[in-house]
Amino acid sequence: MDGFSDLVKSFWDELLVTGPSSFILAKKLNFLKTKLKQWNKVVFDHLELKMASLVEKVKLLDEKEQQQSLSWVDRIERLEVKKDLFLVRRSIDIY
Repeated sequence: MDGFSDLVKSFWDELLVTGPSSFILAKKLNFLKTKLKQWNKVVFDHLELKMASLVEKVKLLDEKEQQQSLSWVDRIERLEVKKDLFLVRRSIDIY
């Protein structure tokens, strides 16, 4: 994901520990593991819900198009929703 390495670096730099090198490494790795688990839950647990919402938006716009022609605003919205849906599906596949 974009910005992931920067995120890891910010987590790594967040914890200040003193002591022997092996102790510092162990503490930072454990802290990093905890932070990444929290981040993972926030980012990826909501992807399925977001995908369902986007699919519903596309479905509604498609139904609207069957009843009448879509305005340019609706067409642009549908393209943006489909782009977002593609990105969410890609994220789910990566996950």
